[in-house]
Amino acid sequence: MGGGAPQQQATATNPYLTDLQDLRRRLTTEVTKLNDSLKTTCSDMGGKKVWVGSTADTWGSDVEGRRKRIGILVGKLIPIVDAEIKTCPPKVTPTEAKLYRMN
Repeated sequence: MGGGAPQQQATATNPYLTDLQDLRRRLTTEVTKLNDSLKTTCSDMGGKKVWVGSTADTWGSDVEGRRKRIGILVGKLIPIVDAEIKTCPPKVTPTEAKLYRMN
């Protein structure tokens, strides 16, 4: 074995990174759907289009509060996934890719 250049190790696309990117896409879609559906419900309730009275007001306030809370909680998911994506190398060894797929 002479003084040649070191051999490059074969690489494969990082399947963990691919899964995280797919998760981020799905989360973005679902967060948008969730926000839109809750916004419509709250708007309809607030506009007195579907139900009126003190019980309706209480229920409407509860839905609005839950919409805001869900928005806060779900809004934290995408940044968490983004942070994990930043830590992942785009390529791994074939063995690492195989081990990930086996889990």
